[in-house]
Amino acid sequence: MTGFGGFRGIIQGKTRITLAWLFVLFLGFFSREFPTWPGMVLCFIGAALRFWASGYLRKDSRPAVGGPYAYVRNPLYLGTYLMAVGVVWSIQNLPILVGVTVVFAVLYHFIILDEETKLRKIFGEPYLQYCKKVPRFFPKFWKNSAALKKVNPETSHLAYSWEISMKNKSYEAFATFVGAYAWVALCAWLWQKFGA
Repeated sequence: MTGFGGFRGIIQGKTRITLAWLFVLFLGFFSREFPTWPGMVLCFIGAALRFWASGYLRKDSRPAVGGPYAYVRNPLYLGTYLMAVGVVWSIQNLPILVGVTVVFAVLYHFIILDEETKLRKIFGEPYLQYCKKVPRFFPKFWKNSAALKKVNPETSHLAYSWEISMKNKSYEAFATFVGAYAWVALCAWLWQKFGA
């Protein structure tokens, strides 16, 4: 991981959010047609996954194993990917779709590895057991409740918490969904009205 320090600063926190919005602005240059439904639905599913996951993410002494965390270790990142792919798919631009997938795979590979190192230090053995039972990014569609209970025996952590969800700003997923589509639809309208 040496040499990763400078790259880490670019891909973490608010810088990553800024890059995401720059990506949305970039899409405006390619939004010649109004967004299509299949991509919008996929983007909405990504936002819903982020919203769902936010209600289980307690930043304390135990790994999250409830809700989507029972099926995939990084549901927030998976939701982000589905949102990005969905918005690009909806403007029907295959080269950008491929580019987004490649860039996302590279960036989030390092983001996830860095985060896993931190989580191993915070949670120790329970997190290592969780990693053995739940896949990193591509979900499995069944869960081993008994194994997950060993990772985190707190039954209250298995229930969605509206309070935790709001604390984690889950609403930002749907705000991003609405903002991204308002932007690409506006750009499509401007291209059709004033473009060559």
